[in-house]
Amino acid sequence: EFQTLDHFDGTNLRYWKQRYYVNATFHKTGGPIFIMLGGHEEVNPVWTVEGMWTRYAKTHGAMMVLLEHRYYGMSRPTDDLSTPSMKFLSSKQAIADIAPFINNFRLYNHLKDNKIILFGLGYAGSLAAWFRAKYPFMVDGAVASSAPLVAKMDFLDYYQGVSDAVENTNALCKAELMIATDTMYQWYGQADKRLLLQKYFRLCDKIDYEAMIDLTVLFYDLAKNFAEIVEYNYDNRSFLGVVTANTSTWDLCNMMTDEGTKSQVEKYANVNSYMLDMHSKPCLDVKYTTRAARQNYTSWNSSLNDGRRQWLYQRCAEFGWAKSSMSPKQAFGNTWSFLPNFTNDQCLSAFGFFGNFDIPISTNTYYGGFDIVVSNVVFINHNQDPWYSLGATKPLKKSPDAEIINVDGTAHCADMYPPKEYEPDSLTNARKRTSELIGKWISG
Repeated sequence: EFQTLDHFDGTNLRYWKQRYYVNATFHKTGGPIFIMLGGHEEVNPVWTVEGMWTRYAKTHGAMMVLLEHRYYGMSRPTDDLSTPSMKFLSSKQAIADIAPFINNFRLYNHLKDNKIILFGLGYAGSLAAWFRAKYPFMVDGAVASSAPLVAKMDFLDYYQGVSDAVENTNALCKAELMIATDTMYQWYGQADKRLLLQKYFRLCDKIDYEAMIDLTVLFYDLAKNFAEIVEYNYDNRSFLGVVTANTSTWDLCNMMTDEGTKSQVEKYANVNSYMLDMHSKPCLDVKYTTRAARQNYTSWNSSLNDGRRQWLYQRCAEFGWAKSSMSPKQAFGNTWSFLPNFTNDQCLSAFGFFGNFDIPISTNTYYGGFDIVVSNVVFINHNQDPWYSLGATKPLKKSPDAEIINVDGTAHCADMYPPKEYEPDSLTNARKRTSELIGKWISG
């Protein structure tokens, strides 16, 4: 599908190819078109045959289309990922991509009058809701799962949410984490103890005591071990080939509360070793200089082109969402362990500009934040998801027609993954209600 490079400059006549996949197995004559939007990573075609939306498609006789986001995967609008080339990477451009795609898809497949429902997970869920708000005449409804609606520079709620989920799993687990991180700070100032930290946490390089930003990287990456599991805790993601799909918060907390391990620091190190082994990594690289170098690879063909540079750019230029330690209720170090400036520093080293607190204001002004004006959208949130605070969890005063479903005890986008045994009734009911709303939108 040929796509316009810049939808906001009529003099720019450059085009590029946007990747998409189609599954028409369940499509019935006159049936709707379901479009799942890709987010900040390469789309996985397995979604065309898996996930809850395939069940909705079977129920409603829908054609399924999986559309990749510009600048991710094989959807490459520019020759490289240099900073000048990335000026066309934004949620605004991505949303504008959807409109001509729909028009052309309808035309080429002779589907002029078929109803259209958008689907999205996380950031892609935001795109689905924002498209429905900006182009309400083009789609008939949107399913936004775990969709953040508000941009903010200091996303301190994230690690508070991770910590709350850990505490809900096992209160002792959070307490042990806090002792471990406190002890690590004490050890960092002692030469002999630094050697132990280096050994226990399988660091790739000797600790440079003068490079304090490396200490920030260390605490950030160790916190991220827990965040990776908590965010998707018990989500049925095995079909995606995710190596940690069967690891739960319970598993990590069992390591943190293991009575057979002498110290809390060693317990925390055992969690790190487990995660390193799961990802087939021999050691933990906490050198900021190495990280900055990786973020500056601009070739599409680089083995390091996994979408991280692009997503960092979007956060720096549009959303902020710096996952910081600023909340006093988080368990992963002092409030200054990894400040929002840690993300801003990466913006500067990767792109040459410093993310500032005005950027989220501009984004919220454009989309409306919680004052979004939209109809025929269902926002599904999960209260064990660290992104929960940025979602539409309460009635939207300017969008009374938007439906909000808050699911208790589940994690990020759980409703969009296939059902499994022993799920809470609230999750089953959320999926049932979503299907009812889709039926209402396509029959209206």
